[in-house]
Amino acid sequence: MPNLSYRTGMIRLSPIRQVAMLLDEARKRGDIISFGGGAPSVPPAKEVVDAICDLVKNNSLRVCGYTGSRGRMELRNLIAQDVEKFGGVDYAPESQVIVTDGGTEGIFSALMAILNKNDEVVITDPTYLGYNEAVKLAGGRIKTLPVTVEKDYQPDIEDLKRIISNRTKAFVLLSPDNPTGRIIDKTFAKGLVDLAVDHDFWIISDDTYKHIVYEGEHIWISSLPGAYERTILLCSFSKEASIPGLRLGYALGPTETIDAMEKIKQYTSLAPNTIAQYAMVKFLSDNVKERYLREVVIPTYKKRRDLMSECLKKYLPEAKTVKPPGAFYFFVNMSAYLAKMEREDEEFSKRLLYRKNVAVIPGSFFGSNGQQHIRLTFVSEPEERIDAGIKGMGEYVFSYTF
Repeated sequence: MPNLSYRTGMIRLSPIRQVAMLLDEARKRGDIISFGGGAPSVPPAKEVVDAICDLVKNNSLRVCGYTGSRGRMELRNLIAQDVEKFGGVDYAPESQVIVTDGGTEGIFSALMAILNKNDEVVITDPTYLGYNEAVKLAGGRIKTLPVTVEKDYQPDIEDLKRIISNRTKAFVLLSPDNPTGRIIDKTFAKGLVDLAVDHDFWIISDDTYKHIVYEGEHIWISSLPGAYERTILLCSFSKEASIPGLRLGYALGPTETIDAMEKIKQYTSLAPNTIAQYAMVKFLSDNVKERYLREVVIPTYKKRRDLMSECLKKYLPEAKTVKPPGAFYFFVNMSAYLAKMEREDEEFSKRLLYRKNVAVIPGSFFGSNGQQHIRLTFVSEPEERIDAGIKGMGEYVFSYTF
């Protein structure tokens, strides 16, 4: 058989996708309490569901056909209006907005558009595991900026200054963050923009969880002085609209950047999901989005977050974490327990699933600074199962350590 591309040897299969496969197998043997995935657990807004059903039934030819590579202009107009409304930033829908197949394609297309071979991209450690492999595919190199529970997972601007070099091409900022739930503070945000101006690098602002905020305020990086012309804003409908399977996101940025991303998209996915585009037109119309977030998403997830916080204190009192002000996750430092158990986080997670039917994600999947941690999703289970799952974790840990 002929050789495969060297690129496939550069990257690894997504660990979380591997965990998803393990979960599918585990469910065959019994009930699993899953704190593992990052998918929404509430259905999409009724108005969106009704719109999809009506469109498929009455306009099937139209909604199953192609659109332009940048997406339907009606949707791009609404996206630009939405960003101006919530972020105070003005983008031209015809030239500065592109619709993507989920946030993942936005990440890949942005990196492919800006990186040359051996350019350096700075990411926090830990953070979302999808950046590393995309940077490698685009020919770049990763530099990491460590964050810790002791500092509420906030990055330090002085630490960033020390790792910037003449090869720094971009900083990827995810806020609210996956896996920590941290919302970036204004001091770091302003310092980051100043450094980007001084050293002439891009800021890729991944705003996937921009509306999943329980306390505090999301900072729109491109609204800060000096940031607009060097920021690529990436967003996804997966979390806020609860449609991860429809694979729809969008990117906004300088015209030349969006032009370049369109070229990449034309040879990867050609055009975004048509049905999803029509559905998101409805989501962004008639205050559907605002009502859905206010009445369904935020109160449901906040209640579950608050309960998981109390359960962690009750059943795992030596664990260290930060009550996340945004996103879907607790990132829990389990070193006090894992040292006594003589376990690494990945082995602990596998044994927990086997012994207690509780699924978590090893923290080391999110970077070397995530070792001895686990990520817990609080949105995927109702309250009584959150209590049962964390209690089961406590029972498992204490059976080994005491």
